Amino acid sequence: MLRRALSLLLTACALCALLVPSSLAATIQSNQAVYHLSQDPDGTESFQYSSTLSHTLTLLPPGTVVRSDLGNQLIVERFTYRSFFGYWALESTLSAQEHLTVRDHNYVYHVITQDPHSGKAMDAGVWVRASGSGGLNSTTITGERVDEWAVDLVNEAIAMNLMPSRLKGQDLRGSISRLQFASLAVRLYEAMGGQVISAPSHTPFTDTSDPEAGKAWALGLTAGTSATTFSPSQPISREQAAVMLSAVYRKLGGSIEGASASFADDSSIASWAKSSVYFMARHGIIVGTGGNRFSPQRSAQRQSCLIMALRMSQTLQTAR
Repeated sequence: MLRRALSLLLTACALCALLVPSSLAATIQSNQAVYHLSQDPDGTESFQYSSTLSHTLTLLPPGTVVRSDLGNQLIVERFTYRSFFGYWALESTLSAQEHLTVRDHNYVYHVITQDPHSGKAMDAGVWVRASGSGGLNSTTITGERVDEWAVDLVNEAIAMNLMPSRLKGQDLRGSISRLQFASLAVRLYEAMGGQVISAPSHTPFTDTSDPEAGKAWALGLTAGTSATTFSPSQPISREQAAVMLSAVYRKLGGSIEGASASFADDSSIASWAKSSVYFMARHGIIVGTGGNRFSPQRSAQRQSCLIMALRMSQTLQTAR
């Protein structure tokens, strides 16, 4: 009798657990994969993504994070509405994404599980869209906080695989550290040069063993802050960013020309940085801060540095 009572009690507890709603347990499913959601869906709606094809998408609260049930990385296709044609069209594709943060009602996202070996799609994927405009332009497509003016350019940099791992998950509105910028410079060099750099077996630095610092040192992009220190957490200034970007360009075979114009605060720019500052400014890679000023000692923002890398990749890729 006691055993039967305990069995009934356990069964009741199990049923209660199944009936308790939990946003952590929310999922959507494709033909071959399951996707976990950080918030419960708001419903579904139909949309057209060609003149003849339509599909049903899941509406999600802005800020919802989508992850693979298997822990795999994702392929994310972003669609925008083309009013002239009357349907949604593919705008960009990202691969090897840890998750997607659905933030913007103006986009439809096609989320697909990526095969870890081939890099190809493992399933037909799911279609999702933010159910409202809350959080518009407050985060990147991969979920990092960013200012509204920078979001599209940063997303473009992410789509071009310029985002280093050291910046993923960071608030991109904050100041960038020397280590973070070094990892960005290495990633830019790899993207523009078409090769992957291996970390050296040793470096002279006693304050970091991070492989990205070692790569930047081995490439000659930075010599550190002393013979034995890298100062990985120290913020990098705008003029220092210009110098390191110039080092990337030189390593790729480019040459840095002298100044053709002068900023109002030219006297504040260090002599060792002037040629780099004016070269980058002339090509629109680093812009001034208003009033014809460069503000050379101001700490560089993470989002601004990603945009610098994007502009350099686009502008100087064929200028060498």
